[in-house]
Amino acid sequence: METEDIFASIEPLMDEVEARFYKELQPQNNSLADLVVHISKYKGKRLRPALTLLSGKCISDTAPQHIDLAVVVEMVHTATLVHDDIIDEAAMRRHVESMNSKWGREISILFGDYLFSRGFTILSALDSQIATLLLSQTVNTMCEGELIQLKRRYDVGLSEEDYIDIIEKKTASLCATSCRLGATFAGANHKLSEMMSNYGLKIGTAFQIIDDCLDFMGDEDEVGKSLNTDIKKGKLTLPLIRLVHQLPVSKRESTKELIFKGHLDEKKDAIVELLTEHDAVEYAFDRARSIVKQAQDVIAPLPDSQYKTALIELADYIIARKK
Repeated sequence: METEDIFASIEPLMDEVEARFYKELQPQNNSLADLVVHISKYKGKRLRPALTLLSGKCISDTAPQHIDLAVVVEMVHTATLVHDDIIDEAAMRRHVESMNSKWGREISILFGDYLFSRGFTILSALDSQIATLLLSQTVNTMCEGELIQLKRRYDVGLSEEDYIDIIEKKTASLCATSCRLGATFAGANHKLSEMMSNYGLKIGTAFQIIDDCLDFMGDEDEVGKSLNTDIKKGKLTLPLIRLVHQLPVSKRESTKELIFKGHLDEKKDAIVELLTEHDAVEYAFDRARSIVKQAQDVIAPLPDSQYKTALIELADYIIARKK
Protein backbone atom coordinates (compact mmCIF):
# COMPACT_ATOMS: atom_id res chain seq x y z
CA MET A 1 0.00 0.00 0.00
CA GLU A 2 1.32 3.44 -0.96
CA THR A 3 0.64 6.77 0.72
CA GLU A 4 -1.80 7.75 -2.05
CA ASP A 5 -4.00 4.82 -1.00
CA ILE A 6 -3.65 5.59 2.71
CA PHE A 7 -4.54 9.26 2.16
CA ALA A 8 -7.52 8.52 -0.13
CA SER A 9 -10.03 9.77 2.47
CA ILE A 10 -8.47 13.25 2.38
CA GLU A 11 -7.50 13.33 -1.32
CA PRO A 12 -9.50 16.50 -2.21
CA LEU A 13 -7.94 18.33 0.74
CA MET A 14 -4.45 17.14 -0.19
CA ASP A 15 -5.02 18.39 -3.76
CA GLU A 16 -6.01 21.76 -2.32
CA VAL A 17 -2.84 21.84 -0.20
CA GLU A 18 -0.72 20.96 -3.22
CA ALA A 19 -2.18 23.75 -5.36
CA ARG A 20 -1.90 26.28 -2.55
CA PHE A 21 1.71 25.27 -1.81
CA TYR A 22 2.93 26.22 -5.29
CA LYS A 23 0.68 29.26 -5.56
CA GLU A 24 2.19 30.69 -2.38
CA LEU A 25 5.74 30.08 -3.61
CA GLN A 26 5.37 32.04 -6.85
CA PRO A 27 7.98 34.84 -6.72
CA GLN A 28 7.26 38.39 -7.82
CA ASN A 29 10.40 38.32 -9.96
CA ASN A 30 10.10 35.89 -12.88
CA SER A 31 13.85 35.29 -12.90
CA LEU A 32 13.36 33.15 -9.78
CA ALA A 33 10.62 30.98 -11.32
CA ASP A 34 13.07 28.21 -12.22
CA LEU A 35 13.79 27.67 -8.50
CA VAL A 36 10.11 27.08 -7.79
CA VAL A 37 9.79 24.78 -10.81
CA HIS A 38 12.74 22.77 -9.52
CA ILE A 39 11.38 22.50 -5.97
CA SER A 40 8.12 21.19 -7.45
CA LYS A 41 10.11 18.12 -8.49
CA TYR A 42 10.88 17.48 -4.81
CA LYS A 43 7.32 16.32 -4.21
CA GLY A 44 7.48 13.55 -1.64
CA LYS A 45 4.98 11.74 0.54
CA ARG A 46 3.45 14.95 1.95
CA LEU A 47 3.47 13.17 5.31
CA ARG A 48 3.23 16.29 7.47
CA PRO A 49 0.27 17.93 5.69
CA ALA A 50 -1.52 14.57 5.79
CA LEU A 51 -0.88 14.30 9.53
CA THR A 52 -2.37 17.77 10.02
CA LEU A 53 -5.50 16.93 8.04
CA LEU A 54 -6.02 13.41 9.36
CA SER A 55 -5.54 14.54 12.96
CA GLY A 56 -8.16 17.21 12.45
CA LYS A 57 -10.58 14.75 10.84
CA CYS A 58 -10.12 12.31 13.72
CA ILE A 59 -11.39 14.96 16.12
CA SER A 60 -14.11 16.69 14.11
CA ASP A 61 -14.32 18.36 10.71
CA THR A 62 -11.53 20.41 9.21
CA ALA A 63 -11.69 24.19 8.82
CA PRO A 64 -10.16 26.42 6.11
CA GLN A 65 -7.25 27.07 8.51
CA HIS A 66 -6.24 23.42 8.22
CA ILE A 67 -5.21 24.01 4.59
CA ASP A 68 -3.07 26.98 5.67
CA LEU A 69 -1.44 24.95 8.43
CA ALA A 70 -0.82 21.98 6.15
CA VAL A 71 0.88 24.25 3.61
CA VAL A 72 3.03 25.86 6.30
CA VAL A 73 4.28 22.58 7.79
CA GLU A 74 5.21 21.37 4.30
CA MET A 75 7.06 24.60 3.57
CA VAL A 76 9.01 24.27 6.81
CA HIS A 77 9.81 20.65 5.99
CA THR A 78 10.90 21.46 2.43
CA ALA A 79 13.14 24.26 3.71
CA THR A 80 14.88 21.80 6.03
CA LEU A 81 15.44 19.40 3.11
CA VAL A 82 17.13 22.15 1.10
CA HIS A 83 19.37 23.05 4.03
CA ASP A 84 20.06 19.39 4.88
CA ASP A 85 21.34 18.76 1.36
CA ILE A 86 23.76 21.66 1.76
CA ILE A 87 25.08 20.27 5.06
CA ASP A 88 25.34 16.73 3.67
CA GLU A 89 26.63 17.85 0.25
CA ALA A 90 23.98 15.55 -1.23
CA ALA A 91 23.79 15.47 -5.03
CA MET A 92 20.29 14.03 -5.39
CA ARG A 93 16.91 14.50 -3.72
CA ARG A 94 13.77 12.62 -4.80
CA HIS A 95 15.27 11.48 -8.10
CA VAL A 96 16.39 14.97 -9.18
CA GLU A 97 19.46 17.11 -8.61
CA SER A 98 19.55 18.72 -5.19
CA MET A 99 19.30 22.49 -5.22
CA ASN A 100 22.80 22.61 -3.79
CA SER A 101 24.13 20.51 -6.66
CA LYS A 102 22.30 22.57 -9.30
CA TRP A 103 22.73 26.12 -8.01
CA GLY A 104 25.34 25.98 -5.25
CA ARG A 105 25.35 26.84 -1.56
CA GLU A 106 24.51 30.55 -1.66
CA ILE A 107 21.29 30.26 -3.68
CA SER A 108 20.25 27.08 -1.84
CA ILE A 109 20.69 28.66 1.60
CA LEU A 110 18.68 31.70 0.60
CA PHE A 111 15.96 29.64 -1.09
CA GLY A 112 15.60 27.56 2.07
CA ASP A 113 15.22 30.82 3.99
CA TYR A 114 12.67 31.96 1.40
CA LEU A 115 10.61 28.83 2.08
CA PHE A 116 10.70 29.48 5.83
CA SER A 117 9.67 33.12 5.36
CA ARG A 118 6.79 32.26 3.02
CA GLY A 119 5.51 29.72 5.52
CA PHE A 120 5.57 32.18 8.40
CA THR A 121 3.92 34.86 6.23
CA ILE A 122 0.95 32.50 5.77
CA LEU A 123 1.02 31.74 9.48
CA SER A 124 0.94 35.41 10.44
CA ALA A 125 -2.20 35.90 8.36
CA LEU A 126 -3.98 33.30 10.50
CA ASP A 127 -3.59 35.64 13.47
CA SER A 128 -3.26 32.64 15.78
CA GLN A 129 -0.91 32.99 18.72
CA ILE A 130 -0.94 29.27 19.48
CA ALA A 131 -0.10 28.25 15.89
CA THR A 132 2.70 30.82 15.64
CA LEU A 133 4.11 29.81 19.01
CA LEU A 134 3.99 26.07 18.29
CA LEU A 135 5.66 26.34 14.89
CA SER A 136 8.27 28.83 16.09
CA GLN A 137 9.17 26.55 18.98
CA THR A 138 9.27 23.57 16.64
CA VAL A 139 11.68 25.22 14.19
CA ASN A 140 13.87 26.13 17.16
CA THR A 141 13.77 22.53 18.37
CA MET A 142 14.60 21.18 14.90
CA CYS A 143 17.64 23.47 14.65
CA GLU A 144 18.74 22.39 18.12
CA GLY A 145 18.58 18.73 17.10
CA GLU A 146 20.63 19.36 13.96
CA LEU A 147 23.22 21.36 15.91
CA ILE A 148 23.60 18.64 18.55
CA GLN A 149 24.02 16.00 15.84
CA LEU A 150 26.67 18.08 14.06
CA LYS A 151 28.56 18.76 17.29
CA ARG A 152 28.61 15.04 18.10
CA ARG A 153 29.91 13.80 14.77
CA TYR A 154 32.44 10.96 15.04
CA ASP A 155 31.50 10.55 18.74
CA VAL A 156 31.39 6.80 19.40
CA GLY A 157 30.21 7.56 22.92
CA LEU A 158 26.82 8.64 21.55
CA SER A 159 24.16 6.49 23.26
CA GLU A 160 20.83 5.24 21.89
CA GLU A 161 19.09 7.68 24.23
CA ASP A 162 21.18 10.54 22.84
CA TYR A 163 20.32 9.48 19.30
CA ILE A 164 16.58 9.23 20.02
CA ASP A 165 16.66 12.68 21.60
CA ILE A 166 18.36 14.08 18.48
CA ILE A 167 15.90 12.59 16.00
CA GLU A 168 12.90 13.51 18.13
CA LYS A 169 14.10 17.09 17.91
CA LYS A 170 15.26 17.30 14.29
CA THR A 171 12.56 15.16 12.62
CA ALA A 172 9.78 13.98 14.90
CA SER A 173 9.01 17.36 16.47
CA LEU A 174 7.50 18.70 13.22
CA CYS A 175 5.36 15.56 12.85
CA ALA A 176 4.18 16.01 16.45
CA THR A 177 3.35 19.67 15.83
CA SER A 178 1.53 18.82 12.58
CA CYS A 179 -0.74 16.46 14.50
CA ARG A 180 -1.21 18.85 17.42
CA LEU A 181 -2.17 21.74 15.13
CA GLY A 182 -4.61 19.55 13.20
CA ALA A 183 -6.31 18.40 16.39
CA THR A 184 -6.28 21.81 18.10
CA PHE A 185 -7.85 23.63 15.14
CA ALA A 186 -10.56 20.94 14.99
CA GLY A 187 -11.55 21.81 18.56
CA ALA A 188 -9.66 19.13 20.51
CA ASN A 189 -9.15 19.64 24.22
CA HIS A 190 -5.67 19.51 25.77
CA LYS A 191 -5.80 15.75 26.39
CA LEU A 192 -6.75 14.93 22.78
CA SER A 193 -4.19 17.37 21.38
CA GLU A 194 -1.51 15.70 23.53
CA MET A 195 -2.63 12.29 22.27
CA MET A 196 -2.29 13.31 18.65
CA SER A 197 1.03 15.04 19.29
CA ASN A 198 2.37 11.90 20.98
CA TYR A 199 1.30 9.82 17.98
CA GLY A 200 3.09 12.24 15.65
CA LEU A 201 6.26 12.20 17.74
CA LYS A 202 6.43 8.42 17.61
CA ILE A 203 5.64 8.26 13.90
CA GLY A 204 8.33 10.80 13.15
CA THR A 205 10.88 8.98 15.30
CA ALA A 206 10.22 5.65 13.61
CA PHE A 207 10.34 7.33 10.19
CA GLN A 208 13.82 8.72 10.89
CA ILE A 209 15.12 5.38 12.19
CA ILE A 210 13.97 3.68 8.97
CA ASP A 211 15.52 6.53 6.95
CA ASP A 212 18.81 5.93 8.73
CA CYS A 213 18.62 2.19 7.99
CA LEU A 214 17.92 2.90 4.31
CA ASP A 215 21.00 5.11 4.22
CA PHE A 216 23.00 1.88 4.61
CA MET A 217 20.83 -0.76 3.04
CA GLY A 218 18.65 1.11 0.53
CA ASP A 219 18.99 1.29 -3.22
CA GLU A 220 19.81 4.84 -4.35
CA ASP A 221 17.67 4.58 -7.50
CA GLU A 222 14.70 3.36 -5.47
CA VAL A 223 15.15 5.70 -2.51
CA GLY A 224 15.67 8.63 -4.86
CA LYS A 225 18.32 10.53 -2.91
CA SER A 226 22.02 10.38 -2.15
CA LEU A 227 22.82 7.58 0.32
CA ASN A 228 25.67 6.94 2.75
CA THR A 229 25.70 10.64 3.62
CA ASP A 230 25.60 9.86 7.36
CA ILE A 231 28.91 7.99 7.27
CA LYS A 232 30.50 10.58 5.00
CA LYS A 233 29.58 13.30 7.49
CA GLY A 234 30.51 11.35 10.63
CA LYS A 235 26.94 11.00 11.91
CA LEU A 236 26.29 8.05 14.19
CA THR A 237 22.83 6.65 13.56
CA LEU A 238 21.14 3.78 15.39
CA PRO A 239 22.67 0.90 13.36
CA LEU A 240 26.18 2.29 13.92
CA ILE A 241 25.52 3.00 17.60
CA ARG A 242 24.28 -0.56 18.06
CA LEU A 243 27.33 -1.94 16.27
CA VAL A 244 29.81 0.10 18.30
CA HIS A 245 28.22 -0.83 21.61
CA GLN A 246 28.13 -4.50 20.68
CA LEU A 247 31.90 -4.50 20.25
CA PRO A 248 34.50 -4.77 23.02
CA VAL A 249 35.87 -1.39 24.06
CA SER A 250 39.26 -2.42 22.69
CA LYS A 251 37.80 -2.68 19.15
CA ARG A 252 35.78 0.51 19.09
CA GLU A 253 38.53 2.86 17.94
CA SER A 254 39.60 0.54 15.12
CA THR A 255 35.97 0.20 14.05
CA LYS A 256 35.61 3.99 14.13
CA GLU A 257 38.65 4.18 11.83
CA LEU A 258 37.06 1.66 9.45
CA ILE A 259 33.75 3.49 9.34
CA PHE A 260 34.84 7.10 9.13
CA LYS A 261 38.31 7.19 7.57
CA GLY A 262 39.37 6.46 4.02
CA HIS A 263 37.32 6.17 0.85
CA LEU A 264 33.79 4.93 1.56
CA ASP A 265 33.32 3.05 -1.73
CA GLU A 266 36.30 0.85 -0.92
CA LYS A 267 35.03 -0.22 2.49
CA LYS A 268 31.22 -0.08 2.26
CA ASP A 269 30.92 -3.86 1.87
CA ALA A 270 33.04 -4.38 5.00
CA ILE A 271 30.87 -1.98 6.99
CA VAL A 272 27.65 -3.64 5.81
CA GLU A 273 29.13 -7.04 6.67
CA LEU A 274 29.92 -5.84 10.21
CA LEU A 275 26.42 -4.41 10.63
CA THR A 276 24.90 -7.67 9.40
CA GLU A 277 27.14 -9.82 11.58
CA HIS A 278 25.99 -7.93 14.68
CA ASP A 279 22.32 -7.64 13.56
CA ALA A 280 22.67 -3.88 13.96
CA VAL A 281 20.29 -2.87 11.17
CA GLU A 282 17.71 -5.47 12.17
CA TYR A 283 17.97 -4.18 15.75
CA ALA A 284 17.18 -0.67 14.48
CA PHE A 285 14.22 -1.98 12.47
CA ASP A 286 12.93 -3.75 15.59
CA ARG A 287 13.23 -0.53 17.57
CA ALA A 288 11.24 1.29 14.89
CA ARG A 289 8.57 -1.45 14.87
CA SER A 290 8.21 -1.12 18.63
CA ILE A 291 7.80 2.66 18.41
CA VAL A 292 5.21 2.31 15.62
CA LYS A 293 3.21 -0.12 17.77
CA GLN A 294 3.31 2.44 20.58
CA ALA A 295 2.01 5.09 18.16
CA GLN A 296 -0.90 2.86 17.14
CA ASP A 297 -1.69 2.14 20.78
CA VAL A 298 -1.70 5.87 21.58
CA ILE A 299 -4.62 6.56 19.21
CA ALA A 300 -6.52 3.36 20.03
CA PRO A 301 -9.03 5.28 22.24
CA LEU A 302 -10.13 7.45 19.28
CA PRO A 303 -13.54 6.59 17.79
CA ASP A 304 -13.25 4.32 14.78
CA SER A 305 -13.25 6.18 11.47
CA GLN A 306 -11.61 6.05 8.06
CA TYR A 307 -9.22 8.75 9.29
CA LYS A 308 -8.11 6.77 12.32
CA THR A 309 -7.66 3.74 10.04
CA ALA A 310 -5.46 5.88 7.77
CA LEU A 311 -3.22 6.83 10.70
CA ILE A 312 -2.88 3.18 11.73
CA GLU A 313 -2.07 2.15 8.14
CA LEU A 314 0.40 5.01 7.86
CA ALA A 315 2.28 3.63 10.86
CA ASP A 316 2.54 0.23 9.17
CA TYR A 317 3.67 1.86 5.92
CA ILE A 318 6.55 3.61 7.66
CA ILE A 319 8.05 0.25 8.62
CA ALA A 320 7.48 -1.37 5.23
CA ARG A 321 8.70 1.48 3.02
CA LYS A 322 11.76 1.15 0.80
CA LYS A 323 12.04 4.84 -0.11
